Amino acid sequence: MTLFTNPRSQSPLHHWHVAHGARLVEANGWQVPAVYSSTDREIAAARAGVALADISSWAKRSLHGPGVVEVVRAICPDSAATRPRGVAVLGGQPPVLTCRLTEEHLLLLASTPDENALGGRIRECSESAVETDATAAYAGFWLVGPRTEEVFRRLTSLDVSSANFPVGYCVETALAGVHGVLVRTAELALPAVRIYVAWDLAEYVWEAVWHAGRQLGVAPLGLDSLHALRASAQHG
Repeated sequence: MTLFTNPRSQSPLHHWHVAHGARLVEANGWQVPAVYSSTDREIAAARAGVALADISSWAKRSLHGPGVVEVVRAICPDSAATRPRGVAVLGGQPPVLTCRLTEEHLLLLASTPDENALGGRIRECSESAVETDATAAYAGFWLVGPRTEEVFRRLTSLDVSSANFPVGYCVETALAGVHGVLVRTAELALPAVRIYVAWDLAEYVWEAVWHAGRQLGVAPLGLDSLHALRASAQHG
């Protein structure tokens, strides 16, 4: 069974991006921040300390129910996603993250606002999993840089060290006093953790993360810079 919602065309942080000089571009009907200063400056800031990107527009699907087991077996057998808290990367362009939050909850994350990036991966895999378009249910951020863990230590009691929360894992935890989902992958050649929170809490959590990183020199990271970092990691 599939339930659909109408995604919003603007990030919940649209006004923040405008106020901070972002150049907005359209991507599959969404207004997204392409760059704030320059890609060179933003990438340098991420590599030297920490940077924060808004990926709320990227497509997301949530699957619930016993049919999740069947879906995982169909799309990523023998992967980390066969167990709770495991994350698998589905190949193809663009890649899709498969995050097994619990035994019966799977979150699929695209790296583009294009819903078609997700639809073909799971269609007809299972009739017993309840599938929802979660793009406008979760706001998404990506904290990038060698000082990422320092920022998280100011926001959560969870041990986010690489020993306790390694690459290829996801976890639900309290972040800045609210429920959040953290996802750590090796998509970038830098320490990086994705953050997902309820859409209506996006501004509050973004400001909390920004404040926690201010003394560490946090910088906004446009999507052009984020894509450049990903391309560099793939070809490095």
